[in-house]
Amino acid sequence: MHDNAIPFRAALFDLDGTLLDSMGVWKRVDEIFFAAHGIADHAGFGDAIQGRSFSESAAYAVERFGLSESVEEVMAEWMALGADAYAHGVPLKPGALAYLRMLKRAGVKLAVATSNRPELFRPALEAGGALELFDAVCTTAQVGDRGKRSGEVYALAARTLGVPAADCAVFEDVLDGILGAKALGMRAYAVLDDAALRDRDALRAAADGCIDAFGDMRRYHPFPDNARRCVVFTARCEGDPRDAYVPRPDDFVLCADAGWKVAARMGVRPDRVLGDFDSGPAPEGAPVERFPAEKDDTDTMLCLKKGLSMGFDAFTLVGGFGGRPDHALANLQSLLYARRRGARAELADGLRWATVIEGEALRVPRRPGYLSVFALDGVCEGVCLRGTKYAGEELTLTNAFPLGVSNAFAADEAEIAVRRGALLVMTCRE
Repeated sequence: MHDNAIPFRAALFDLDGTLLDSMGVWKRVDEIFFAAHGIADHAGFGDAIQGRSFSESAAYAVERFGLSESVEEVMAEWMALGADAYAHGVPLKPGALAYLRMLKRAGVKLAVATSNRPELFRPALEAGGALELFDAVCTTAQVGDRGKRSGEVYALAARTLGVPAADCAVFEDVLDGILGAKALGMRAYAVLDDAALRDRDALRAAADGCIDAFGDMRRYHPFPDNARRCVVFTARCEGDPRDAYVPRPDDFVLCADAGWKVAARMGVRPDRVLGDFDSGPAPEGAPVERFPAEKDDTDTMLCLKKGLSMGFDAFTLVGGFGGRPDHALANLQSLLYARRRGARAELADGLRWATVIEGEALRVPRRPGYLSVFALDGVCEGVCLRGTKYAGEELTLTNAFPLGVSNAFAADEAEIAVRRGALLVMTCRE
């Protein structure tokens, strides 16, 4: 259900300069492109194409500089120059992922509305953990390559989401986009980017609000306190699940296939059960999503992806250590999958507990048994262990030698940190 504190039911996001910190990429693409074509003076080109579609920008370049290449050939050259950067070097803007997830948990529908091409932006959104949050992905190519000033890409996004224009908010960094959205009767918020410095006064005048980072949206609406946890019951729990998981009233509970039986032993009713049910029946009286037995995702991964798509960033996976060792390894890899998407996941079965940290520090309350750390990447640098029997600073761990196994708590809590690399942190009872 939509949270009444947010004054819109759908949010439509431009990408370059708005969600993605990518304008530097296009500046570099321009430099390489014009140098390759022997064009020394291309001043103002970036400003001139703001708000234009991809093909409109290419057509403008062909006409202004008298290029012999066709519009299609220019677009292909730009795509090739930008592809690697989008796949590996284009981060989300500060606070963008947290804001998207908060909106999603509040029931706001989300859409991309961009002039960019999916071949470029999809890898960047996926790497940033944002792609699965969007209910629709719309580009100007779908509306005849007409630019943002026409507003047609926003109208398409609203129709796709099934939300009236008056209930939509558009997030844009260019003036044409803000004006196109306002002409449709939508709210419009300007995300101020250095690439649009010349239009800042006009953006402030035309938009319903202006922000430097997405946390600034608190000026325009409250952020609902909806930081709920997603709990995933796996099909096997070696220990007592009551020692692994203490229920909270607002938990959203998913069950991976036969995990519903583990939940039932605790008296926990799932919100949804996902799986192929090839080893047992589905439960009665609970919402079920069925999947084919032959698939890339494990049943646990299906649940994790489902939770991520709903905006959750805190997960407790109940069980998952026992039974087949390959299943246990798959579940531990799932922790890294979540971390790489900006979420925190822990795996617990009452006997063992594990999580993954990357470029950060974590405080672990004292637990019975051993405390171990392992490098999931080839090398983990800057590993620090404090409050442990075997302490250390600025250690280097590799995934080829288990130096971090079988440590112990020496205080009420241990502090584990890693500067670079993904580090698996786990505790095990005797």
